Amino acid sequence: MSDPKGLPIAVECLGDEVYLQSLHYDLDGLSLCLKVENRLVEVCFHSIQGLRMLNEGDLLEFWAEFSLSNGWLYQLSDGGWFALESNRGGFMASGGKALNEFLIVTRKECVSVLSAESMPSVRWG
Repeated sequence: MSDPKGLPIAVECLGDEVYLQSLHYDLDGLSLCLKVENRLVEVCFHSIQGLRMLNEGDLLEFWAEFSLSNGWLYQLSDGGWFALESNRGGFMASGGKALNEFLIVTRKECVSVLSAESMPSVRWG
């Protein structure tokens, strides 16, 4: 697997204190509530193909490029979870749909999202 590549998505507030408050998935999509430097933000995806949440310690290969010092919301272009899953013969999502991969980085968890959307909605509270 190649090194993960991608870019941070511009958001209103950055910082090192980013925590996942809640994650909700249902028929309408995925909603993540985060606390960023004592501000609440909701990140929503409505066209989900997959999601994965891991402790940030289980994603050491991502740290160099996808750290809180660079941002907390990223769009990956190569070498992420989608690339890893695409090595499996049974991963049907790699067969035709144009999917985008996003990574939400917090102090404890990292959430990978595969979505047909070009960009999630981000609402600050």
